[in-house]
Amino acid sequence: MRHDNNEKLAGKTLAAIALMATLSACGGGGDGGGNTVVNQLPVAFDAIKVALINKASDPYWSATWNNPQTDRDFRELEHLAYQVQLGGELLQVPGTGQADAELAADPRWLELAEQLSQDGARAVNAVRSRNTDLMQRAGGQLIETCETCHREFAPELPTLDQLSNATPAPGVSL
Repeated sequence: MRHDNNEKLAGKTLAAIALMATLSACGGGGDGGGNTVVNQLPVAFDAIKVALINKASDPYWSATWNNPQTDRDFRELEHLAYQVQLGGELLQVPGTGQADAELAADPRWLELAEQLSQDGARAVNAVRSRNTDLMQRAGGQLIETCETCHREFAPELPTLDQLSNATPAPGVSL
């Protein structure tokens, strides 16, 4: 039951972000050729990273480690991988965050955002192949892209390698 609620929430989150991007595009300027150009997303990059990318990539990693078995497992992983792919694309359009316009103009940020989108696409293909080795490699590449971005743009945020080397918390007695 909880898994169904998580699926519904993830689907609603993805749909809301896609709708916001579409609505934002409708209000933006055109390019003269009938195509609409999105000038700014109606959300901050931080919201995209937390609500879309983190929420999709964490379950993807743990699910591939737990060896998915059913068609439903694989469909869910494919949806999560699409969310990562979409998140990378969204991080290339300025959001409403204080530094978002500056980041979206930074060539290195754009390179890493595009890499994230490609990692998501690679994960989609790996899931479709149902090859857990490819899925784990895609997840490993995704981790590398995320950690590289964190090291370069948010060094105050911990990465997985830092978390795995963290000093264990003292025991608690009850």
